[in-house]
Amino acid sequence: MMKEIHHANIVVSREDSRDFVFSILEKDLDFKIQGNPDFLLLENESFGIDDARSLERWILGKPFRSDIKASLIIAKSITHEAQNALLKSLEEPPKGTYIFINIESLGGILSTFLSRVRVLDIQQEDVENKDAKKFLSEGIKGKLAIIRNLAKSEDKTPMRDLIKSLEETAYKNHSKNMKDILTAKIFAGSRGSSPKMLLEWLSCVL
Repeated sequence: MMKEIHHANIVVSREDSRDFVFSILEKDLDFKIQGNPDFLLLENESFGIDDARSLERWILGKPFRSDIKASLIIAKSITHEAQNALLKSLEEPPKGTYIFINIESLGGILSTFLSRVRVLDIQQEDVENKDAKKFLSEGIKGKLAIIRNLAKSEDKTPMRDLIKSLEETAYKNHSKNMKDILTAKIFAGSRGSSPKMLLEWLSCVL
């Protein structure tokens, strides 16, 4: 039985992560890469509007061999114009279409773009997932204690990272609270949002 994979994914890594993506496609989707006309690889220093339009045309096309087609984009950055152009395609691609975008960091990625993808930070995944599992295993008092400890620092990044890793953990475990966690993740990416308040809210609903 094939594992359920999100249709649109960002793989955050400073290294070329094609082997990581190939492993997911081959092991979890039984999708062969070599010589497959339904696989698209795009590599560019910066992924721009022309690249986005090419990808959109590919997304709308039908697969040649089976019901699955997959693409891997490897770039250091994605322009805002390209991100906006892909919003609809990332939200509702044809069934069986899988998109992976390998970038160095989430800097410059729009919140509207992030809300449509699953983020895989393979550099931080192990550490962050441990933090998420600990948070989820605690009662409300334990969760609030974790939040108070994180709030002592002026840097709000660890709290935002915790929300992101909660989304990752919930996705893997098919959690019934996925919608609440995704809502917190979206708001956490908005300017002026309070990750502390979002985590406190999650403490009450999870």
